[in-house]
Amino acid sequence: MNIGVLGGSFDPVHNAHLQMAEVALKEFKLDKIIFVPAYVPPHKKKLVASDKDRYNMLFDVTKDIEQYEIDTYELDSKKSVYSYEMLDYIKSKHNSDKIKMIIGADSFNNLTLWKNTDYIVKKYGFIVFPRPNITIDIESPYYKYCKFSKYVMKNISSTDIRQYLNDKKDISELVPKQAADYIKRNGLYSE
Repeated sequence: MNIGVLGGSFDPVHNAHLQMAEVALKEFKLDKIIFVPAYVPPHKKKLVASDKDRYNMLFDVTKDIEQYEIDTYELDSKKSVYSYEMLDYIKSKHNSDKIKMIIGADSFNNLTLWKNTDYIVKKYGFIVFPRPNITIDIESPYYKYCKFSKYVMKNISSTDIRQYLNDKKDISELVPKQAADYIKRNGLYSE
């Protein structure tokens, strides 16, 4: 089985996350996408929505798609987890499967800052999605270990969505309806 792993804060989950998953399934002939919501990513101090709310939003938008699964390893660990640790955990659950981590071009260009990147690229590898206005560093020592999508991901960020909500702007083009409904129902991201 070929598995794509899409980790993130999902604070909130948005359309670019889902587009990456959908395209990766088809373009790279994956059998499954495993979403792994972070407890608190090593590069962030804290998240806005609770673990429960971020999980519930992600569940609402993925529950009807057979090839999507959510793994709560990072949430359950209650600590920052590095990507190599999370991938090793996923591999231990799916031993005979091939696993690739799905990231955007911005993350690819920062791989030198990740912990144990050499280990990750050699054992797992990455599927990288180009983003508008971001030039992929073809001189990167990790370039040859990656597969690059032909699809350019929409420029959507959770930070921008939270600001839109704070400013009472419409987010219907940025997040799936289920996530927008959950945010409204639970009064998330409004001060």
